Amino acid sequence: MMQQKYNEGVIDSVTEWIMANLDQRLSIDDIAVKSGYSKWYLQKLFARYHNETLARYIRKKKLVCCVSELKYTGLPIISLAVKYHFESQQSFTRSFKQVMGCTPLFCRKRKLEGETQQQIRISDDPCSICRQASFSLSEREKSVCQPVTVNNGNFLTQTDRLTR
Repeated sequence: MMQQKYNEGVIDSVTEWIMANLDQRLSIDDIAVKSGYSKWYLQKLFARYHNETLARYIRKKKLVCCVSELKYTGLPIISLAVKYHFESQQSFTRSFKQVMGCTPLFCRKRKLEGETQQQIRISDDPCSICRQASFSLSEREKSVCQPVTVNNGNFLTQTDRLTR
């Protein structure tokens, strides 16, 4: 029981250290040395505690930081890839799309309302909020453009009706 609490404390301190150093090159070997555990044991403990691998956790947290910078700064995407130590812009974009569900450029261009922007800034998963906001917006747009009448076998949208 005492060993488990000690392990949790070590994982908590490692997690805090990772969060404070996301803009640094973080290797599992360096983190293991910092924790005092072997890299294999550290990865096992970390996965048990966070329900994901150490490497995936680091990548995800770096990408979450990138979302804010994409939305609220004008930094080029390549600059973010370099800042967060991705091998190339292509690997950054591939990881971003895999983890976040969209490309960095799409993320940057997606416009959000004020309340949603505030939620994104404090969220651990900003893309889920962004997707939900976009889904709500697309649903509103669909309701405006639903087919309403049929004219000689052709559907007319509400917009078409208004222009005729």
